[in-house]
Amino acid sequence: MEGVLLTVRKDSGTGTLEAMVTLAHDNFYSYVPAGSTYTNGRENIDGTVLMQSWDGAAHPTTYQESKGHGCYNWSGGSFPGGDGVVYYPSRGAGTLPTGPNDRNARYRLVDIFGPGGLWERRGSNPPFASYGAFAGDDWQANAAHAPWAWDDMNDGSDLQAGVLATDPAYLVSRYFANIGAFSLTYTRNQYRA
Repeated sequence: MEGVLLTVRKDSGTGTLEAMVTLAHDNFYSYVPAGSTYTNGRENIDGTVLMQSWDGAAHPTTYQESKGHGCYNWSGGSFPGGDGVVYYPSRGAGTLPTGPNDRNARYRLVDIFGPGGLWERRGSNPPFASYGAFAGDDWQANAAHAPWAWDDMNDGSDLQAGVLATDPAYLVSRYFANIGAFSLTYTRNQYRA
């Protein structure tokens, strides 16, 4: 399980994307959209977020590795090996790709805090072998982690495993500089409830 954190500044509309942090194989990568005031902080910015229009609005794009599932900013270039699946949000059910070169598959988000979701089952085996580590026997046993256990192993002792989920504001305040007025107080964070 790999993923992404989007930093969106509240405004009078739908918000303004200011930064993105992705996870790929125990490393976090930092990106900003064009025009963001965010600059290098503790971590260097790894690139510019590619925005793509969907449903009348610009949305950030990511690239997931085949098989390894590492999450990165998508450059807009071709896919490794020449094929790839492009997923778009769905208002209903997701779809299975028609093949390895489907450019119009759909995904739907699943609430991990919902009844019977991963957060509710965080102490259960299965699906977990230990706190935040999925039980698994493919490639490397128990190597996939849930968001509350994601970790960049070399970003500082104050940024412990899971901080991307449990205290994302603090992570963003360390990873980036020139962030302007920025609160570390949450109106809601279900990982802390």
